[in-house]
Amino acid sequence: MKKQLFTQLDQARVAIRKLGVRLFSRRELRSTIVAAALACFAPMASAVDMSDLGSATDVICLISSYVSGPWLYAIGIVLIIIGAVAIANSESSIGKFISLVLVGLGIASCAIPIVKNHLKINYTCA
Repeated sequence: MKKQLFTQLDQARVAIRKLGVRLFSRRELRSTIVAAALACFAPMASAVDMSDLGSATDVICLISSYVSGPWLYAIGIVLIIIGAVAIANSESSIGKFISLVLVGLGIASCAIPIVKNHLKINYTCA
């Protein structure tokens, strides 16, 4: 039993050494340092903060209060289909961007009726 444990530890030690040699070799040292720096600065940049999207939910709830559920769902499906067809037929980057905005608006307009009707969550928009 001890012999098997020691062989596994030796194999793990060799694997860790190979990984360390690979990460800190002359070729990979620059990319390792850049990755470590980016990982250190990401929390300071608030890259994981989702509170900036609060105004977007207010706009979606405003639209949802003016248009009823089934109509809003149908409008969303139509926007998704039109946007997808426009993306497929567009040759320019700006056309694809505008079409992607259409698809995003369609998904946003479908989100409220789906959450209310299918997931039975009623406190989405107060």
